[in-house]
Amino acid sequence: MLWENLREEEFENVITKSNGVCVLPVGCLEKHGQHLPVGTDVIHITEIAKLASEKEPFCIFPTMYFGEKTGAGEFKGTVIFSSHLRQQILKETCSEIARNGFKKILIYNGHGGNQAMISEFSRSVLYEKNDYMVYDYSIGSDFATPKKLLCENYSYLTNEDKEILKDYTAQKKRFGHACFIETGWVYGVRPQTVRLDKIDAESGKSVHRFDEFADLKINTPYAWMADYPNSYAGDMHEGMNERIARAMVEFSVDRLCKVVRFLKNETTSDTYKTEWLKKQK
Repeated sequence: MLWENLREEEFENVITKSNGVCVLPVGCLEKHGQHLPVGTDVIHITEIAKLASEKEPFCIFPTMYFGEKTGAGEFKGTVIFSSHLRQQILKETCSEIARNGFKKILIYNGHGGNQAMISEFSRSVLYEKNDYMVYDYSIGSDFATPKKLLCENYSYLTNEDKEILKDYTAQKKRFGHACFIETGWVYGVRPQTVRLDKIDAESGKSVHRFDEFADLKINTPYAWMADYPNSYAGDMHEGMNERIARAMVEFSVDRLCKVVRFLKNETTSDTYKTEWLKKQK
């Protein structure tokens, strides 16, 4: 149920069907190697959310195309907003979603770099003691890894597909950014934007410039960008096909359905919020 497609008279029914849950997809616009579009983090979460809402009814607010990409301005297609603006957009958007009757807002995050931004926003909701609740769930918190796909019963995967997935796991191949999994998600929902022939156009391997920082557990905003100068982190894309991509999408759709179903039925957060508000001065 897409917010923008609803007529005014339909909202009350949608609020009831959703049990007050509205999903707000948030991504970013940034380079994903030479084989994926800059909108990768937006494309996969938007389409996966749409597919999930067909199985477990909930309202989907128009996707936010902004995200935390400060420092990546050397790549064409990247869009960078200030921290203040990003927080303000989240604040006013969620306030409007709640004003329209959805009191449980799930921020569905498609970009790992957004997590600190979203956490900061969630704390601000507490500070302002709003009448709505914010939850966040990242598509990357339960990656559709080859190992997990092999544990599911996807009858359309061939024996050859399963060998590809087993090989990925056996060789301990990495996933991260524009990787095998992100490629699968986008290939599964918008294949015309993926160039499998350009997977090896640039390296997705670390150049290890900040390894000493990592060994000492020192965080710096430069580390990932310096270690992965091509904005690409991952390996082994060989064997990607429409069946594996379909399984990756189906896996993530089912996980989102499970999360939304839980939020629609749980009462713990509502009860505690009432208790918490009474204790605030």
